[in-house]
Amino acid sequence: MKLAGQFFVITLFCFSTIHIAASDAKATKDLSTLPAAAQSTISAALGRDLPDYHVRTTSHGLEASNSHGALTTHFTATGVQVTSGTLRWAMTLRGYGYGDAIEPVAKASPQANQNRVEYRRGPLTEWYENGPVGLEQGFTLTEPPGERNGKPLTIEIEVLGNLHAQQGADGKGLHLLDSNGVERLQYANLSVQDASGNDLQASLEVNGKRLFFRINDDGAVYPLQIDPLIQLAELTASNGTKGNLFGSSVAMSGNTVVIGAPEAKDGGNNLVGAAYVFVKPANGWANMTQTAKLTCANAGTYVPCGSPVAISGDTIVTSGYDPTISQYVTLVFVEPSGGWRNMTQTAELTGSDGGTMEEGINSVAISGDTILAGDPISSVLGFEEGEVYLYVKPAGGWSNMTQTAILSPSDGQKDWLFGWSVALDGEVAVIGAPEANIDIGAAYVFVEPAGGWVNMTQTAELTASDGAFDDLVGLSVAISGATVVVGAPDETVGSNSLQGAAYVFVEPTGGWQDTTETAKLTLSSGGKGNNFGYSVSASGNTILVGAPNIKYGSNVAQGAAYIFNKPASGWATTGQPAEKFSAGAQGSSFGGSLVLAGATSVVGAPTGLSGGQKSVGAAYVFGP
Repeated sequence: MKLAGQFFVITLFCFSTIHIAASDAKATKDLSTLPAAAQSTISAALGRDLPDYHVRTTSHGLEASNSHGALTTHFTATGVQVTSGTLRWAMTLRGYGYGDAIEPVAKASPQANQNRVEYRRGPLTEWYENGPVGLEQGFTLTEPPGERNGKPLTIEIEVLGNLHAQQGADGKGLHLLDSNGVERLQYANLSVQDASGNDLQASLEVNGKRLFFRINDDGAVYPLQIDPLIQLAELTASNGTKGNLFGSSVAMSGNTVVIGAPEAKDGGNNLVGAAYVFVKPANGWANMTQTAKLTCANAGTYVPCGSPVAISGDTIVTSGYDPTISQYVTLVFVEPSGGWRNMTQTAELTGSDGGTMEEGINSVAISGDTILAGDPISSVLGFEEGEVYLYVKPAGGWSNMTQTAILSPSDGQKDWLFGWSVALDGEVAVIGAPEANIDIGAAYVFVEPAGGWVNMTQTAELTASDGAFDDLVGLSVAISGATVVVGAPDETVGSNSLQGAAYVFVEPTGGWQDTTETAKLTLSSGGKGNNFGYSVSASGNTILVGAPNIKYGSNVAQGAAYIFNKPASGWATTGQPAEKFSAGAQGSSFGGSLVLAGATSVVGAPTGLSGGQKSVGAAYVFGP
């Protein structure tokens, strides 16, 4: 029976073991302590960032170098050839099928983008990524090649050159030997996974000049895809207990991560909330508990601190409730000269129009010397449409103060929840209102005036071209440079209610103005109730989207997060993320919060396991 929508990614590494220049040798040594797939991910990311690993066009076709020229790869329509001095290893894809029923594939011209090359042959794409660890080869198969009949899925490659292939003991790789029997290259780390992240049984087989990949896809979950990102660290609270909601919000700046736990308890089991600070160790991220715990000087029992969190440089922002003034407040913590330690706030920021509000500060953001605090049910026009307080750091440093300016929508209506989410990048603020426009939702852009921030309405309103009732467009927002991402986690996709989507808006040439999306991100493999878009983050040309209620393998509501990379031609509507990753267990809500900073992602699982206890919460670091 033919199953539509299946796809595999099969990856291997081919790298030199002797011809490594000094700087590459250090990079390879530093990465060698990580799991194989982590080496893959980080090497590929470094390859994208470093021009030395990019593919270049020559008179003979495409070419890429590794180890400062010691390892060179040539890509032509006839295949791929890796050379190192006089050594040569050539590979040509011949076909694929089940068992020995191999159907030949047509030739394809290689297509390059930075450090990546692809050969696209309909359902099968052969791809390569170059980086400091080596050249990674992979295959993506979007549909099965016919009837399984109990046979393994097989991909056949013809190999040529003056190196002899010796099969590894684990069946996952090859040792490439010269005429003297000395290993000169490795071709290793075969892995195949399905959409649930389950490893599929796979092996390599050598027969003369033919190399065969054998994969058992029986019982695999469709559609199939790889999860190449590897969890590098689990961050937990040293005093975590059930129901703390540790990981309900996360933020990162440089080597510092801050995690919100709004229902953390004090020593007397009182609900006070806290924000936990983690500083990256000298040897890199590892499983750890906090460096410091931040709490409110006047912690109330109604709404404790540590719900939303944000960080920029040496300044952390969260929210809380001050019972001495019966008002919700924004709290600022400035790193002491000796580094982060357990402490209460440096400053308390209030609203000049604040009173005894019903919900309080739901979102915060900071960029440089500017802070945003969203109060989604505050009254501006006499009804609860929401507003956002903006604070600019005084010349003498952060101290107790009221707002510099209030941002509000020009068309605000009751219960729009304006300020439910906020994001800030330099002089541009983005604010979500998930129940605006008859409960469709929208996001608003505010650009700082030439004379500085003042009370103002929006510069532009961002809406979804296909927005519908209860989509919750704007429940989450993010901004990086000229790109804004807006989550709509309750959007119906096809017949799947609450599957969710994320909308990408790129700043128009003339500056921000009312507009609909540039692109829409969804999951072609998604389903009902995934809530994809519940959280979003952006960094450069990469977008990270959380789906905390998605089923991962057999684990209901374990959650997952998805990476989307900007195509060379610009953002375009797609249902195919570049990466997918998860952690935790059933009911963890992984992806309920997240942040992307360069090549590093931090993802919260606020109802996940920690120390064997359920619903304590955790956060996970992925990347270098």
